[in-house]
Amino acid sequence: MKKTLIGFLMLFTGIPFLYAQSAPTLPQLTERQARLQRTGTWTLAGWSLANLAVSGVAIGKAEGSARYFHEMNLYWNAVNVGIAGAGLLSLRKKSPSPTLSSAVKEHYTLQKTLLFNSGLDVAYITSGFWLLDKSKTETTITRQNRFHGFGQAVVVQGGFLLIFDVTNYLLHRSDNARLHQLLDRVSLNGNGVTLQF
Repeated sequence: MKKTLIGFLMLFTGIPFLYAQSAPTLPQLTERQARLQRTGTWTLAGWSLANLAVSGVAIGKAEGSARYFHEMNLYWNAVNVGIAGAGLLSLRKKSPSPTLSSAVKEHYTLQKTLLFNSGLDVAYITSGFWLLDKSKTETTITRQNRFHGFGQAVVVQGGFLLIFDVTNYLLHRSDNARLHQLLDRVSLNGNGVTLQF
């Protein structure tokens, strides 16, 4: 009985020590966030470059709505490559958040941006379906093909961006608990600020 009690006491007194070791440091957390952002930006760049290559080749032989599908893919992904390029440049110049406060602000601002982008993605998909529906009421074959091809491309690109933004949001959101562990180590009392290690 005495050995069991001592074992439980050792276990419970060791838990805070284990918890403290598993809590991340600010540099670890900001480096993980930067790594996630780099991976996401390279993913967007890769998707866009692949679309530019495939549609750039396919548009030469495509006819009807397929030609307009590839045309819209070229327009859409030219913009995406520009966005990804600007993002990669800003990540190269970006230094890690120097303070806990700035890291928290940046962390939650990014999550809000990804949620906003997800809403835009739903709007893109909806617009694509509207274009597909509109193609059915057009009187000329050229306009039918244009609306149909553009609609298909917007649905595909919007669908990718929705998956991309939601996945990135969930990945960044998974760090909320780590960030809260870091914040829990800071406490205010009547004499000042205490930082627990």
